[in-house]
Amino acid sequence: MTSILLALKNIFHGIVAVFMLIPILLTMGEAGDPNTPVEYYPESDNPYITEYLNPDIAAHRSGAGLAPQNTLMAFENIIEEADTIGVDTLEFDVQITKDGELVLLHDLTYDNTTNAEEAFGRKNVFASSITLEEAQVLNLGENFKGKGDYPYRGLRGDDIPYNLRVVTCDEILDYIEANSGDKQYKYVIEIKSIGANGKKAVDKLYSVITERGLEERTVWSTFAPDVSSYMVKKYPDFARTADAIEAVQFYFYYRMGWDLQDVSPSYIALQIPYGENAFDNLINLGNREMVNYAHKNNIALQYWTINNTDDVRHLALAGADCIMTDYPQMAYETVQQAR
Repeated sequence: MTSILLALKNIFHGIVAVFMLIPILLTMGEAGDPNTPVEYYPESDNPYITEYLNPDIAAHRSGAGLAPQNTLMAFENIIEEADTIGVDTLEFDVQITKDGELVLLHDLTYDNTTNAEEAFGRKNVFASSITLEEAQVLNLGENFKGKGDYPYRGLRGDDIPYNLRVVTCDEILDYIEANSGDKQYKYVIEIKSIGANGKKAVDKLYSVITERGLEERTVWSTFAPDVSSYMVKKYPDFARTADAIEAVQFYFYYRMGWDLQDVSPSYIALQIPYGENAFDNLINLGNREMVNYAHKNNIALQYWTINNTDDVRHLALAGADCIMTDYPQMAYETVQQAR
């Protein structure tokens, strides 16, 4: 009888959804009521839900505004300046190489951030198309723009410093854990590889994390539904964020006021854009009503990529659990002022 009732409820939801889609689309940019009270759920066991006005500050792509993204140099900067930068969480992206190594890389290819086209004589240099050893000719700082210039452009061969070369996930985690003292960082690791390579990356990342006993401090993510399904099927107990389809479903259930538990979400965090990254403000995901709805369902809300003080302040006041930014010191100081 329960399964029949649930099926009928899903059919009803589907019918209502068709009629409600247009008004929802027309109101996606509304900011929400600032007078909505903060709702607390002290029974939550989700370690990624933080206290109000105390969001985690995440160094997005290892602090991409301060140093070349996803490089050892960027992590050295965060660790060495830990007292002033105020980072709680380290966010970075990984992909699998041709020889099965897990390297840090955000874009699908090395083209935009390195000298890959020059080095390999072709465009579309995927991580999966070269070995880790072959990747060592790349200068990860090639297109990083510092204060008005490109400080690392043109470095080749032995002139490329060790901390601007392609680095593995193993090496980064070992460096952080060995040099962070008593501080225990949380990790948000996004798998950018897709398809079969994405599944290989999942297996490799699971090994890397469990070998170091970092399961309790790591949440992994992917926007690829097939890779996400593989995560859930093979490693159901490993904390993950919602994939793209789940994120849309969450938003629709929130807007409809439906019970999210009807779909039994297995993710513990939702990573969503806000401000400049949210389709030029055509959609507003940063409001207290949405945060309350997420917390009611034991889900943390983590926002990216928040690079100006107004957005940081707004999200902190809305109750965000994590603010991912290329400029973590700015975000940390802004949150302190907002309290």
